[in-house]
Amino acid sequence: MPKCNFYAVDEDYEIILDLIFNDLKCKVYQKYSEPDAELMQFHSTAEVVEYYQLNGFSSPQGKSAHLMLWPVDASENFVITKQVVTSRKFKGATRSRAEGWGLIQLELRGNSSKGLCECQTNNSTEKHSKALETKHKESLGLVSEWKWDVVIRTAKKLNDYILNKSEKRQGAKAVMPNAAKLSLAE
Repeated sequence: MPKCNFYAVDEDYEIILDLIFNDLKCKVYQKYSEPDAELMQFHSTAEVVEYYQLNGFSSPQGKSAHLMLWPVDASENFVITKQVVTSRKFKGATRSRAEGWGLIQLELRGNSSKGLCECQTNNSTEKHSKALETKHKESLGLVSEWKWDVVIRTAKKLNDYILNKSEKRQGAKAVMPNAAKLSLAE
C-alpha cells in the first residue's frame, strides 16, 4: 500500500488541499460521517478548513481530519455505505462511510501533549484489493472496474508534492514548513 507519512499543520494543510481541489481531479469526502448525519462532500479548501477547524490544529487538542479522495477518472464505482455505531455513547445510530477500491486516504492530525502528530496518505493497490475482492465484491464491486494507473498516478502526485514541499525529514517522515516550527511527536 503506497503511503506517505509526514508532519503538517495550518497553512501546510491548505497547500495540500489546494493541490487536491485544483489539480488532482478528485472528489473529496469525509471518511465517515458523524452519527446519524449524512456524509459530507467538500468542494474547496475553505470548506475543509472550516468544517474541521484546521487552523486550530496547532493547539494541543488532538484533533484529526480523515478524508477520502476519489480520483473520478479512475472509476465510477464509489459507494457510500451505512454502518451501525456500536459505541455506548451513540449506540444504535448509523454512520455513512466513503468506500471504493481505489480511494486515497488523507489523514490530517494536529498537535497533542506529546507534540505534533504525523499525518499520512494511503491507498490500496490492485494486488491487495484483488486479495479482498471475494469478501467485499457485493458492497464495493469489482476491482477490475478501477483504472489503477489513474489511482497510482494521482496518489504519487500527491505524495511527491508533499515530499517536495517539505523542508526536512524526521527519520523517514517528511516535515512541511509550518510543522518544522513545532515540536514533533515520535
